[in-house]
Amino acid sequence: MSISGIGADCHHLFDNDASAVDGCFMSAALSQAQRLETRTWPNPPVGAVVVKDGVIVGRGCHLGPGQPHAEPVALAEAGEKARGGTLYVTLEPCNHTGRTPPCTKAVIESGVARVVIGIRDPNPTIKGGGARYLRERGIEVEIGVLPESCLELIWPFVATDNFTRVYVELKTATSLDGRFAPGPELRTAAKPFYLTGEAARCDVHRRRRRVDLVLVGEGTVAADHPRLDGRLACEDHDVPKADPMPGYVDTDLSWQGGFDRDRYIVFAGESSRDSMARIAIEKDGGEILFCREKNGRIDPKSLLDVAATGDLLTMMLEGGPTLAGSFLGAGLVDRWISYMAPVILGQGITWNQKFVGGSLPDRTFSLTRLDQFDRDLLFIHDRKDLAGTMARVTI
Repeated sequence: MSISGIGADCHHLFDNDASAVDGCFMSAALSQAQRLETRTWPNPPVGAVVVKDGVIVGRGCHLGPGQPHAEPVALAEAGEKARGGTLYVTLEPCNHTGRTPPCTKAVIESGVARVVIGIRDPNPTIKGGGARYLRERGIEVEIGVLPESCLELIWPFVATDNFTRVYVELKTATSLDGRFAPGPELRTAAKPFYLTGEAARCDVHRRRRRVDLVLVGEGTVAADHPRLDGRLACEDHDVPKADPMPGYVDTDLSWQGGFDRDRYIVFAGESSRDSMARIAIEKDGGEILFCREKNGRIDPKSLLDVAATGDLLTMMLEGGPTLAGSFLGAGLVDRWISYMAPVILGQGITWNQKFVGGSLPDRTFSLTRLDQFDRDLLFIHDRKDLAGTMARVTI
């Protein structure tokens, strides 16, 4: 269903249920923020719709730093139709001047009678400012409509305290007995091995579209020749249209077999700056970024620092246990997306015992959600307390 169709149908379907009407229109605002050409980081994505007499008369979304915010875009489209209407916005309107004027000014000047907000601004320095300002000027304000979806929309921004560091999402897929894949003797180069089913793989591709970089290890590139794109995400999915940048980690630049994308990034160790392999990789479309090394391998913290200099602020780690273990061991994973297939491999690639266990605070995660995709299970764990954050942004 189109965004306009969703909005037009809300009042008709739920005429006697105000909360359902609000949820339906907030869903339309969320779609505005999700279906973008590309990602908005380091700014959080925000969507807004203006509703008058049960019909959406204005739509808007924030496209990135320096661009107008969602509220004034939606209000400008609505024009005089906004007067006496309702503004639905996924994130609390700002009440401060940054690269753009405060959105509260545009809201007041529009003449809307009511503002429905998904969640408060999670930035503690300005929390509550926009909502309070609007209430003090006679506008009815409601907070906490579809808050889970609105918080999920900006979770990388929240989990990293406004991108004081790169957001890292680890994706793993294992069998019931903890195997990532069967041994090499059971795999063939002609046919890729998929542990999980198509529904779970489609979910991975949707999640890829929400990050700037998808990263694997050299071994995964050599064994699977992955594309690391979001091709299984359909046009009607609420995700950005742009694919992420693919990349892999190769400390000594030993892999020169190419990559199945026109452009990609290789994170290499400082010791390989003079490697002759640079010529072949760069000719193939690879950009090599050099990082500090630690114990003969790339230091994960250095890799994140280098990625940030290239505006790669959100990344998904895929691949095998070595790369995953190095980031987990360093306490650098913000969210762990763990798919479990209902099979027992009995043998094959499993965790390196060096990284298993440990009870340090920065390795502690909380279960956020459990989903099912056909026969496969998905466990989502977060290092930052999502439930506690939800309580703070909906009061």
